[in-house]
Amino acid sequence: MVKENTMLYKKYEFAIVRQEVKPETMRIERPAAAVEFFKEFADAATKESLFVLIVDGRNNLVGIQEVYRGTATGTSVRIAELLSPVLMTQGVGFVLVHNHPSGDHEPSDEDARLTRDVLKAARLMDLEMLDHLVIGKDGFSSIRSQEPSTWETE
Repeated sequence: MVKENTMLYKKYEFAIVRQEVKPETMRIERPAAAVEFFKEFADAATKESLFVLIVDGRNNLVGIQEVYRGTATGTSVRIAELLSPVLMTQGVGFVLVHNHPSGDHEPSDEDARLTRDVLKAARLMDLEMLDHLVIGKDGFSSIRSQEPSTWETE
């Protein structure tokens, strides 16, 4: 007799260990607070990188994970891999942050499309996407601020 919810075969054992490694609390209350973590990195970067800042229910920072590193002109993104760190750390929400090695912080059409696709996937998984920030050498842009209608529920 097979017990309910018992896997008949498994090649890998999967375990999640949650252990606090930094006791201080860092809260992400506005886009500029998230950008502070990346300004130095963005100034020196020669390739596009995409990060996920993971937060709990009070917007306290739980973790920062680089999920993609691309080329000087872009990166290819798989949404499941992007959301995986949020789920693995039991985060409630997240902020996407990526740099433009060209120095231009204006979001591209591809950035806006990715934002819409990730927002849809996050809603299906009951995760809150707080913003998508694009960092350049002379500043940053918040896609949520530039396109607030994207976050309006249907």
